[in-house]
Amino acid sequence: MEISEVFRLIERQLEGANDELGFRKQSGTDTDITFSGEKGIYKVVYDKSTSIMAFECAYDNSENAEFNTISRSLFDTENYNERDAKSLANEIQDELLSLFNSRKKVDLNKVKMPKAVSRTKAKNGVTSYDTDSLANRFGTLYPDMKDLIKENIARYGEFLPETFFMQSGTQRVIDVITNGTDSEIKRLFKMLNEVYEDGTNEVQDIIGVTILGEMKNDPVLMETADKYMSDYMSGPVHEINKIMQKKNSLTKKLKNPPAYKPKKKKTGVLQNALNSQNVNR
Repeated sequence: MEISEVFRLIERQLEGANDELGFRKQSGTDTDITFSGEKGIYKVVYDKSTSIMAFECAYDNSENAEFNTISRSLFDTENYNERDAKSLANEIQDELLSLFNSRKKVDLNKVKMPKAVSRTKAKNGVTSYDTDSLANRFGTLYPDMKDLIKENIARYGEFLPETFFMQSGTQRVIDVITNGTDSEIKRLFKMLNEVYEDGTNEVQDIIGVTILGEMKNDPVLMETADKYMSDYMSGPVHEINKIMQKKNSLTKKLKNPPAYKPKKKKTGVLQNALNSQNVNR
């Protein structure tokens, strides 16, 4: 199915929602389309190199509006048909209506930061660091990120680590590895090493794949990370980066995780596989 046809179908499918929310088409090409209104701006963008369709929005319509990626969907134009395109359009429509119909100001002062597991209990094996612990430690390390963590919680009712780090947190980590001072990078990896070593499979996946996997095996970034990564974390992170460097069906799936289902914990499938590989060597 031609991607231009997909976008024409998406535009038709969104007419009702756009009328309801007061959005009008601002611009569009064969691989992207943008709508704007008093409530903000949103756009749908297709990346041919990864076959990923991204839905992004901003809650103001200024020239410097900051877009957040709301969802990413795999759309293989060689194998997907009109039915798949309609399904994708319906998903975007549901997201659009949910976001802008219920959009209201949230008093972030009333939103509590996630609680961290006790460091003593984690070290003694009584319990393990979880993704809430990672959020808490990350916010402590970078106080300016706390509001973004709280916005994530306010929107979903709990902290969604993949969404937060894909949209905001990971970029901060990459910036620190790239441009930070020795002490800044050291503090970052001290926290990541500790949470990874005594963390659940889920939190290890977030650190290894969603965060440090974004180095994509860049030799300069990897050389810097190697100075500070613990031996326990270094092996899996190197294996993950070899995978993330490539463009294949696995990396597409990692960039397009399954839709979130509340209260169901994900297992560390990739991490377990890597750990098994290391044990069997």
